[in-house]
Amino acid sequence: MNYTSKIVRPDDPHDGPLPGLDRIDFGEPGHESETTLIGDLIAAIQRHARALALWILLCAAAGVAYVVITQPEFVAAAQIALEPRVRLPPGADAAAAASATAPTLDSAQAESQVQVIRSARNLRHVFDTLGLDKDPAYTAKGPGLVRRTIDRITALLPFLSAPPLSPEEEAMRAREIAFQNFSDRVQVKRLGQSYVLEVSFRGLTPQDAARLTNAIAAAYIRDQVLVRAASDQRGTEFLQGRIALIQAQKKAADEAVATGVITDFQFPDSDARIVGAALRPLSAAYPQTKLILLLGALFGLISGIGCIAVLHSFDRTVRSPAQIRRMLGIDCFPVPRFREGRLTESSALGRPESDFALALRRLRTVLFAVRGEDRYITIGLLACHAEAGCSTLSANLACLLSASSDRVLLVDADLRDPELTRRFAPRAADGLESLVLSPANGAELPEVALAASLSFVPAVAAGRTANPNAFLGAHAMRAALARVNGKRDILLDLPPLDASSDAQAIGPMLTGVALVASLNRTKLDQLSDAIRALRSANCRVLGIVLNDPVPSTKARRQAIASA
Repeated sequence: MNYTSKIVRPDDPHDGPLPGLDRIDFGEPGHESETTLIGDLIAAIQRHARALALWILLCAAAGVAYVVITQPEFVAAAQIALEPRVRLPPGADAAAAASATAPTLDSAQAESQVQVIRSARNLRHVFDTLGLDKDPAYTAKGPGLVRRTIDRITALLPFLSAPPLSPEEEAMRAREIAFQNFSDRVQVKRLGQSYVLEVSFRGLTPQDAARLTNAIAAAYIRDQVLVRAASDQRGTEFLQGRIALIQAQKKAADEAVATGVITDFQFPDSDARIVGAALRPLSAAYPQTKLILLLGALFGLISGIGCIAVLHSFDRTVRSPAQIRRMLGIDCFPVPRFREGRLTESSALGRPESDFALALRRLRTVLFAVRGEDRYITIGLLACHAEAGCSTLSANLACLLSASSDRVLLVDADLRDPELTRRFAPRAADGLESLVLSPANGAELPEVALAASLSFVPAVAAGRTANPNAFLGAHAMRAALARVNGKRDILLDLPPLDASSDAQAIGPMLTGVALVASLNRTKLDQLSDAIRALRSANCRVLGIVLNDPVPSTKARRQAIASA
């Protein structure tokens, strides 16, 4: 993933980092950047942990459903040892038999016997002898939904439909389909480098699996006996006893094919013998429940993480301070969520041991360092959008500043949504709106004392709604702010940028502006546009305060509606 970052230049008079914060070198990507990317992905997985766990459970449940609805299948296996017999000419005496040596086998011959067992000739004998063309386990099933849909479409288009088959052709086609289904369940393999072949069959019942496996092995022995008989019949001398022995072996093989039971009958005229008859399996071999559940869970995990990674790559929502530093090249100060009860405008003083209060005290230290040679500072806090917790953050920060400063002035400059005014001065006789609409330039800010060292300027008077034409950049407002600048610390709660551009008008008069971003809600594009707009208005952007506000009822309703 490629990111482009804009470095904040220290020599820019309108831009500057929050002092005291560590800077990150964006010049050359290194191990730290890679670690941050991995950390962001891990954080994304943690955010979607419930959805990921639910997806894994659904995949595992799909595996369970497959196991439940799938027809169980059983596998039985028989072993055949290849043992070439000594072939003597008819009428040979016992001395010749004793001195003769059995022929040897090679790997090619062993592999050839594998194909002989799987040959259509061998399997078709079992298929015909047992009448498997009528067995519902192998006969053709009815057409599925796709096949029926295709048939209906072709029926509407006569030139696409094939000519109908005769009854004899239909019967032949059904027989071939049944034989194909039967042969697909047969497996023959050579055990290692030995001359032992394993014949296995996958049946729908344990009895069928063992019976058909033995029948296939017996059919192969029968074929070997018939080959030996044909060879002997070509001799010049033919013994009646030899004929009887071969016929007995053939009869025994036929009975084994028909019954599926291998007896202890010996087949001296066969070049192979059955060393292990197939036994009825005790449990189903397919479907493999444990393997399917494991694969289902593994698929859910991999696909879930893959989806999260893809969504994360396209996600432009602020997720961490490191993401802001990496993507925008500007300092970020995180403020954790207040977890010690209900968050109020004085929680930082009421709960000084909380992480929220500790973070604000650190932010206060950073803002004091912004003063430089000036004794007092004028800081504006504004967000890209509403519900970012900017007003509550401004009030708590003002309370902390008043505890360590001579005098602090908190200004509710959000005329359209005066949240601080409703909290601190619900019965105010005058407000900032009257000042900005006044034609006179000598009016003072309408202050309300909240504490010995903390004053408050309400946005509107009690019972009034701000005039939509009220503008913070009016001459009266600029003149009033110039008269109090440099005499005390001033903190302005500015309106969000998506609701008003007043912050750009008043920003150049301030020591600096701190953007307030909402964790997991504010977009990086919003921050980038806000920084660009403020800098174009000659506002000094000190950095970004990444707030983690408690969602309001309105925000929760919006989140539910968007979901």
